Amino acid sequence: MSRWAWCNGRLCAEGELYVPVRDGAVLYGASLFETLRCYNGHPFRLEQHLQRLRRWLERLRLFRHAREEVELRTPVIRQAIASVLEANGWLQGDVRVRLTVTAGSEKGTPLCFLLAERIPPEQVAQWRSGVTAALLPDPRSVQGEQPKWGNYAWHLEAQQLAREQGADEAIWFNGRGYLTEGALSNVFVWHEECLLTPPVEEGILAGVARQVVLEIAPQMGIECREEPIPIDLLPHVQAIFLTNSVREVVPVTRLGQRHFRTHPVVTSLQEAYRQQVQREVEASQ
Repeated sequence: MSRWAWCNGRLCAEGELYVPVRDGAVLYGASLFETLRCYNGHPFRLEQHLQRLRRWLERLRLFRHAREEVELRTPVIRQAIASVLEANGWLQGDVRVRLTVTAGSEKGTPLCFLLAERIPPEQVAQWRSGVTAALLPDPRSVQGEQPKWGNYAWHLEAQQLAREQGADEAIWFNGRGYLTEGALSNVFVWHEECLLTPPVEEGILAGVARQVVLEIAPQMGIECREEPIPIDLLPHVQAIFLTNSVREVVPVTRLGQRHFRTHPVVTSLQEAYRQQVQREVEASQ
């Protein structure tokens, strides 16, 4: 049985969806997307995700048709998410939702569509217990904040390379020898009683989960700085963890050949993140 999805204002079966071959998403990889997590039917930080998406739609010239034709007001997308969750019977539990906007074409309407999938409890438990990672060169050679392009080939290729090295996740470093981000996440390290994360100027995604950690860490009395992290520092750090809107705070248990125990600071941040989710979900009810 096909899952239910949403596209350009209407609920439909996933099997009915298609992207025209002349859409910029097909020809040039010109699409933008946001992935977020719903907790018992409530999308966490929806407005923050939409703000980022709208910001890049305004900046990128490829999306001039989408700017004019795609409806991204928060109440519209919130209702779209609710309709997809209800149609699939997923108003309880954890659900991954992906919102995609395509560039369209001169004669074709851009698409704005929502896909969803249930997150099994065992997957959530695995993320909380941690992942292994491989350190790989960042193939993009970019600087400054990056959009969440639908063309995710570099990221998926990095994930495949990491798996071939026996790891779950790839962590990238740039040509100057500084950490950038994970292929599917942002990265933090704990070093000398301070939390460090690369600044957006290093060519990373300004992640929503990353921002949550930057907000809650100072509230917990944890010093937190956005600054370049040389890979030469990694043998000396006490902990590494990744952030992702779906996975939340994920400890790195092994990087290359070095093993890490989950540090108490990381465990505390995991709990504080979940408490922040609970507060915001309750406030939205």
